[in-house]
Amino acid sequence: MDKQKLTAETEAILFASPLPVELGRLAAVLGIEADQAERILLDIAETCEKPDRGVRLIRKDDRFRFITKKEFAQTTAAYITSRKSHLSNAAIETLAIAAYRQPVTKTYISKVRGVASAEIVDALQEKGLLAEAGRLDLPGRPMSYVTTDKFLTVFDLNSLDDLPEAEFASDDMDADMASVQTTLEQAQTEQS
Repeated sequence: MDKQKLTAETEAILFASPLPVELGRLAAVLGIEADQAERILLDIAETCEKPDRGVRLIRKDDRFRFITKKEFAQTTAAYITSRKSHLSNAAIETLAIAAYRQPVTKTYISKVRGVASAEIVDALQEKGLLAEAGRLDLPGRPMSYVTTDKFLTVFDLNSLDDLPEAEFASDDMDADMASVQTTLEQAQTEQS
């Protein structure tokens, strides 16, 4: 297969994928070796750096994804916020709990929030902000949940290590939640 077609197919996959594209999986789908797929990705990344391009291709480990260039972030954010609803306070609380204490269960989130939270967890899972992470070795084998790459994208984070420091008073869940919710609300406001 010629390089031009492989490049076009790779760009199409990057554009269509809601999650970062894994190098090995991309190579397998394209039917090429991983080093060839990596060269194609690096060529795309180089092309994206030209001033007439609005996106950048970034790499984290062996995963690649398109992001908006910083100089176009304000215009892009204005467009996106004009067409989407903001996350509710309950959703932000739930994401905060998951982000700082993951993996978490629906029961844990409900206990911390003080209200039933199963529906919010399900809604955040549908939006792709939370994902199932397997069953825990606890009575009833509850499902655990973690934040996703889309969560990182929405809050403009490269990894969970980039989350702002939140102070936890381990015995005081209310104080913990207030600190965490404020932190994520500030991140969401900065993205608006």
